[in-house]
Amino acid sequence: MFQSGFLGTNASFITDFTLLAEIILFLALCAGVIAQRRDKYKLHDWIQTPVVILNLLLIVFVMISSFLGQRVLNTLPQRPGDAYYLVVAIHAGLGFIAEALAIYCLLAGHQILPRKIGRLRYWMWATFAFWTVALIAGIGTYIVWYVQTPETGTAVPTQSDTVSSEDNPTAPTTIEAFLQNFTFAPANLTITAGTEVVWLNQDGAPHNITFVDGSVASENFFNGESFATTFAEPGSYLIYCTLHGSPDGSGMATTVTVLEDNAENAAIAAAVPTQNPIPPTPTPAPTVPLPPANLLEPAAPEQTIVGLVSFFDNLAPSDSVAVLLNAVPAPSNGATYQAWLTDSQTNTVFLLGQVLPDGNGRISLQFTDADGRNLLGLYDGFQLTEEPQFDDDPSPGTAVFTGQQAPEALTYIRVIAVVSGAAPTAYGLGARLQAEELLRHAEFVQTAYDLLSIADAQRHAEHIVNLLSGAQGEHFGDLDGVHGAQNPGDGFGILPYIAAMQQTAVTTANTPDATNAIQIHSTHVVMATDNALDWANQIQEAALQILAADSVSEIGPYVETISQFSPLLLNGADNNGDGEVAPAEGGIFTAYQHTQYMAAIPVVSEQ
Repeated sequence: MFQSGFLGTNASFITDFTLLAEIILFLALCAGVIAQRRDKYKLHDWIQTPVVILNLLLIVFVMISSFLGQRVLNTLPQRPGDAYYLVVAIHAGLGFIAEALAIYCLLAGHQILPRKIGRLRYWMWATFAFWTVALIAGIGTYIVWYVQTPETGTAVPTQSDTVSSEDNPTAPTTIEAFLQNFTFAPANLTITAGTEVVWLNQDGAPHNITFVDGSVASENFFNGESFATTFAEPGSYLIYCTLHGSPDGSGMATTVTVLEDNAENAAIAAAVPTQNPIPPTPTPAPTVPLPPANLLEPAAPEQTIVGLVSFFDNLAPSDSVAVLLNAVPAPSNGATYQAWLTDSQTNTVFLLGQVLPDGNGRISLQFTDADGRNLLGLYDGFQLTEEPQFDDDPSPGTAVFTGQQAPEALTYIRVIAVVSGAAPTAYGLGARLQAEELLRHAEFVQTAYDLLSIADAQRHAEHIVNLLSGAQGEHFGDLDGVHGAQNPGDGFGILPYIAAMQQTAVTTANTPDATNAIQIHSTHVVMATDNALDWANQIQEAALQILAADSVSEIGPYVETISQFSPLLLNGADNNGDGEVAPAEGGIFTAYQHTQYMAAIPVVSEQ
């Protein structure tokens, strides 16, 4: 009922209704301004009060969900010049300021708030100015999203020869399109009948190609994989990804326009500019603080811990190290220090860089591997060596400080943070990646609920259940009865990942060579994974209730549960307000973070 709009664009009914309502509210606002200018203050108040309240309701129940559903905050930093995201960000910022000012003026005008911030009429005029500009930006958003002709394009045909004759105007053509940043690129295609389109997935998450009319429905395919189909008949084909889009054209969806196969249309299709795919920009992981050094005991009674080498994520898992050393004497005259990672199994070394202590004998160095290698998986030790200032020898000199991680414990740590032979990826990494995907589908469920679409809500609820349980889980399957069993994850399941992560942390703490630091951070992993298991089970139960519902009116509380607990599952919550997410407050990321703390290498002096 609410799928199609009434303004003749690709917008939904709710979107068209919101645009029309905002224009009407602005006209009413103008009428209120005129009333105020004519000293008709009661009429002014009678008009402006409902305008402000109704606009607030539209913001809360329509605009915020649309803003979040299109992942504007996540995507804008990666594509700052893209009008699709830039114009709505401007609209949102201006609209927030306008509504905040309007609420203040309303409350101050009714003497609910004191008028202590200058003359009220100046704030009213500022409100009107921001409201006007915000409406213009809102209309611009509507034009960019639903009216403006999208950039269309075709990839370079694989066949270079084109037959031009009356019977066969064009030879069969294959073109390539891309699935990237959870959009189709190009946004729409114009081709001639008989053309084969190959869609290449460039995202980390799986996608599929599904025609709205049901004529084509691919299996999920992953990064680097592709799906091809041939368009034999002219027409307009609406296509979407069932994991990240909707048949109404919202989310990850596209339109392929197929023209009759003749020379004129071939020229039209060939004239459409080709879009070059833009590789997705990696999203840096959250900043990871260093583990506290006071949790590390000396490796031997006569040795004192003087520092720590810890691993953290920058643009890839454990692609970075932080070296922090204390009480380092100045090197000999004409000498310098070099920091190295070492591996006891292969006897390899890797130079981090040249360093010198500051006036307090402190060395601090951060290094990120240019190739994004997992350094935790490659190295298990550290050396600080003294070298001649202009040393051209590539091998390390005399070691002044060294560190070595416990080998047996490290084997299990790497199962969580590097690779696991029993799962598609390491337990901690897998849990993180799948929880990030679940958070995306939690937003889809919220958007579907806001748009009163029980079908879309149940489709993404199925995705959530299958992400959580994994292919071998009790609840895995075609839970909404449409499109078969769909799983946007890797098949292992978030719940199995968390359980395996927890058990492996316990095993690590019980190894004979586990240090005090490893044992302490193992308990932190257990705390955080206990939280994650509890939140994951509540999310799964809520998703199952959505799937069992008969109408959208029944699912509100379950949508709220999913929206509340999905961010907690990944990131935890700062319950005590101290600015940090402690292990007892943490989720999957905190557990992963403390696994990296377990791997930190204690450094001792060799002098």
